[in-house]
Amino acid sequence: MIYLDNAATTAMFPECADIIKRYAVDEYFNPSALYAPALSAAKAVKTARGQIARALGCDSDEIVFTASGSEADNFAITCSPRHKKGRIIISATEHAAVFNCAKSMADKGYEVVVAPCDRYGRVVEEQFVRLLTEDTVLVSVMHVCNETGALNDVKKLVSEVRKHCPDAIFHSDGVQAFGKFRFSVRDLGVDLYSVSGHKIHAPKGIGALYISKKTSVRPFVYGGGQEKNLRSGTENVASICAFGYAAERVCAQVNEVYAAEKVLQKRLIDVLSAKFGKSVRINTDPDNSGAHIVSFSFDGIRGEVMLHYLESKGIMVGTGSACSSKKAAERIPAALGLNGTFAEGTLRISFCEYTTVEDVDALEKALEEGAKLLGKYRRI
Repeated sequence: MIYLDNAATTAMFPECADIIKRYAVDEYFNPSALYAPALSAAKAVKTARGQIARALGCDSDEIVFTASGSEADNFAITCSPRHKKGRIIISATEHAAVFNCAKSMADKGYEVVVAPCDRYGRVVEEQFVRLLTEDTVLVSVMHVCNETGALNDVKKLVSEVRKHCPDAIFHSDGVQAFGKFRFSVRDLGVDLYSVSGHKIHAPKGIGALYISKKTSVRPFVYGGGQEKNLRSGTENVASICAFGYAAERVCAQVNEVYAAEKVLQKRLIDVLSAKFGKSVRINTDPDNSGAHIVSFSFDGIRGEVMLHYLESKGIMVGTGSACSSKKAAERIPAALGLNGTFAEGTLRISFCEYTTVEDVDALEKALEEGAKLLGKYRRI
């Protein structure tokens, strides 16, 4: 099998399975208990928190663990606005966890405004700035678009927010950026930043939210007071520790992996352009994107049909966010300006450090064969 859907999820590091067994079976203690083995579990959580913090470029006490990146997004959006009304700005290509959560805030009296994006899924900065008003309370713009890999200049966007509405909170969904290239949340200037474990070879069901020291948020889960009274509930020690290990490991090799993935990304885009010409639209700008995603759309061949053809050849790819509903599947093509017979033809290829040139070559061959076969039944 050739797996090219790493933006949906990654294979867990085998060492993470060992860590999970250790803290779920052998050292299964509640870190809030007072006996020595429990204190050891608490120390392990502290170590993992430090690993995540170093990977993000912040302090340990600015990290709150969550059950997923989606939960971290919901936590940020629902619990950070300082006022009970005002403007919330999100981008048109946000993950459903941000987009739908922000839309729900309209029911609470907030004005929710969507900033347009260009054909690659990147926020159009000039139009974004025009949306900034004095009553803006929250801005949420993803760091790397999960659909196309588009890289937003978050640092610049934060600077604009500080100039026009200095009291507004800035959140960024960093799920597709974390562990993919080197950056610091401090340098970005964000108030809140969401990350997820299973995108970097950690388990599913674990994520984290960076909350800067200067940012005050309301509790997301009430209970026994874990996670600084912000997200109560007994800590998922096993997954937290595995997440910390994975974060430290991927960040240690991030530059080398990024460079290798950029080569694969350019190779695939060049071949697609050469072989398919105007019958394929490239949705990823290799000069301004993460390295691990390539999105493209066929003219008249449904992405889902091509996906299953590739699956028959042992190649697993995606059509976009694996978390998206039918509405999101319609929203994203519209945001990218995909229309006509291109609108349903999108495939998303996503690499990891295990992806090889041979994998990409096999994909290119299968795409060419699939296009010849499926083109006979082209949608018009």
